[in-house]
Amino acid sequence: MIDTHCHLTDPQFQNDLTVVLERAQNAGVTAVINAGYDLATSRAAVEQRRLHDWLLPAVGIHPNEAAGAAIKEMARIEETLQKDKVYAIGETGLDYYRDFLPRDAQRELFVHHIRLARKYGLPLLIHTRNSIDDAVEIIQKEGYYKGVFHCFSGTQEQARRIINLGFYLGFGGVLTISKKIRQVFRVLPFERIVLETDAPFLPPQGHRGQRNEPAYIRETLRAASQVLSKPPEALEKIFDRNASQLFAI
Repeated sequence: MIDTHCHLTDPQFQNDLTVVLERAQNAGVTAVINAGYDLATSRAAVEQRRLHDWLLPAVGIHPNEAAGAAIKEMARIEETLQKDKVYAIGETGLDYYRDFLPRDAQRELFVHHIRLARKYGLPLLIHTRNSIDDAVEIIQKEGYYKGVFHCFSGTQEQARRIINLGFYLGFGGVLTISKKIRQVFRVLPFERIVLETDAPFLPPQGHRGQRNEPAYIRETLRAASQVLSKPPEALEKIFDRNASQLFAI
């Protein structure tokens, strides 16, 4: 099983990462897209792969990071791309919920990521919170259609629009909790869905209030199976095939 979005470089894993990885492997997790969210965690994701080759790094700067520093650090993100094997660009995108970063600066930072992804032919890990329509508009202006809208929380209409552009939609623990998300999930084409945890964030229903981790992706798969009335084994094959194609695993 492939976890297409998590953050194993987060400080919440610093004391027991080995045990977390053991639980993930025991749960059948075979690969993880290990997403950086600033310069330090992006570099750490690359370093973690030297020890664990199934942790596949993604590099980028989250839209909640400081504006001036984040844009300047994109050159250093590219230095990592030039030296090391990387599987995706991100986490990047727009976050209008927290608004830590001025929206104009977020948009500029997002464009930097899109252009870097195009340059290196890599998929984008796109974060959207109260910002899907703006993110889609920027993507269309830039004309690069490769990646996943992670932790998708939009409408059916937005989902169709994104899929028609060629993107995948990522679903995690929220699928086990939200009736609204399950209603959207139910009508999506299987070939455009991937699963994720976003660990250590957004744990599934059975672990609410706790730290999330890759092993819990099994609970999201079970929820998907219930929503779609399909055997989990069959869905796992489909979703893993999607992830393998998207990230060239």
